Formats: sequence, C-alpha cells, structure tokens
Amino acid sequence: MSKKTVNRYHVPRKQMTIMLLPHGGRRGTQVTVSYLFLFLGCALWFAITATAAYFISERVQVNETRQANIALQNKVASFSENLNNSLDLINETAELNTRLKGMLALGNKSKIIEYSAAGGPSKLQSLQLSKILLETNPAESEELLAMNAEEMLAGGWQEKLNFREISEYLNEQRILARSTPAIWPAMGRVTSPFGLRASPFTGSSQFHSGLDIANVKNTPLRATADGRVVFAGWAGNLGKTVVISHRMGYTSYYGHCDEVFVKQQDKIERGQIIASIGSTGRATGYHVHYEIKRYGKSLNPMYFVNRSF
Repeated sequence: MSKKTVNRYHVPRKQMTIMLLPHGGRRGTQVTVSYLFLFLGCALWFAITATAAYFISERVQVNETRQANIALQNKVASFSENLNNSLDLINETAELNTRLKGMLALGNKSKIIEYSAAGGPSKLQSLQLSKILLETNPAESEELLAMNAEEMLAGGWQEKLNFREISEYLNEQRILARSTPAIWPAMGRVTSPFGLRASPFTGSSQFHSGLDIANVKNTPLRATADGRVVFAGWAGNLGKTVVISHRMGYTSYYGHCDEVFVKQQDKIERGQIIASIGSTGRATGYHVHYEIKRYGKSLNPMYFVNRSF
C-alpha cells in the first residue's frame, strides 16, 4: 500500500481551542482539546444517552405491561364474579326446579319426566372459579372463561326450557281445575240429595240424578266451572234449563230456572251468574235441580261442591 493511501485514512492530530469569557471583563479561561478527544467524548455521550434511553424505555414497557396485567386480572376477576353469580342463580333455579317437581309430582307426567337433573355446575366449582382464573395465565383464563360461559349458557337455556314446560303444565292444571265443577251453584237448603228417594209426586222410590237446592225466587245461579253453554231453553220436566259443557267430559245442568241470562255458545267462567232460581217445569217449589255428568254418567254433586281446588 502506498504512503498516499495510508495518509487518506490517517486522522490528523488537529486541536480545537475553547475559550470561556466571563462577563465583567475578567480574564477568560482557555481549554485546548484534540479532535480525537472531542470525537471520543461525543461518542461516549451518545453511548451513555442511548443506553439510558434504552433502560428508560424498558422500564416504561415493564410498567405498562404490569399495569395491563393488573387491568386484565381485575377484568378476569369481574368476569369471574359475574359468572359465579350467574352459576349460583342457575344452581338455585335447578334446586327450585327439583322442589317444584317434588311438590307437583311431575315425575308422573310424560312431558316433564325427561327433565335434566344436572341443573348447572356444582357449588364447589362456582366457589373455586375465581381462584382458578386468577392463578392461570391470561390465555388459559380466557379459555376457561369461555368454557364456563358456554356451560352456563347451556344450563341457562335448559332451565328456561324446564320452567317453560313447568309453566305450561301448571297453566294446563289451572285450566283443568277451573273446568271442574267445584262450587255451590246457589245459596240455599238441600231439599233432595243425589241417589234413591221417594218421588215428591207419586211417593214411589226413584233415582234422583242431581241435587235440589231450595231458595227464594230469583236467587242468582252461578256456573260451577269454566265452560261453554251448549243448551239454554226449555227442557221438559226441568223447565227452563242451562247446560254447560266443561273439559274432561264434564257437563253441568241447572234446571227449573226462572230467568236465563246466557245463550247457547256463550263462554262461561266459574262464578258467573247464568240464571235465577225458579219453579218452571215439574217442580214442587222454588229450587234448582243441579246435576253433574261425566261422559254421560251422573255423578254425586256433593263430591264436587265439597271439593277444594
């Protein structure tokens, strides 16, 4: 290599003089440094500054990560608490479900017997969920939350279905109960019970298919169950009569009426006034002949008027 080439990469040993001149005319200070020293000093300052900036940046990132972890843990704890509350509610609902089935004897009903007895997660699972979530990393916590949320959702839908079926069953039972004769058709005195009796006209023994209840003329007559009027008019010896059809094959008869306030096809509710006591037809006095049939067979009304629903 030639001398000229070596000199091209040779750093000249030039110097720089720095003068510090204070105010007030006092004598200044002079400092002489080489370019090499100045270059090394600047390089050292840059290295120190860069290193300090790096550590500061790392510290900031660590703090941000720590804060993010704290926020995530708080969020997980909040989600866990809400999830636990929901799981507890499902457990309580499942317990109520079981009690309802026991109280209503739903085990004998074909539509209800297939109920899931599982309900929801166990109480122990609910109590330990927060601890498990907080002790696992965020990814595992998220997965665990998702699994429990799916389980909770499935349990919630099952309980909703259970209660819908229970509600439908109870509503059906309510309708059936209200469609079964269960009250007195009128206030008064029983003058002739159901069964064999001596005929008030001939004195001979005869079967009395209903219950005679006596009271003053125009005493209100009330329907003993929900139903629909299938007849309202004159019925031979029974005089003015109202016949109401109910569910489950029941039919109720109200004979010897004075006035009739309903007509055929009217929808009737239990306790509704349908007529008044009279003595129309073949009667010995003011009374109502009250009769109950099921699928055409006469039943003793006393069993129904003393029945509790």
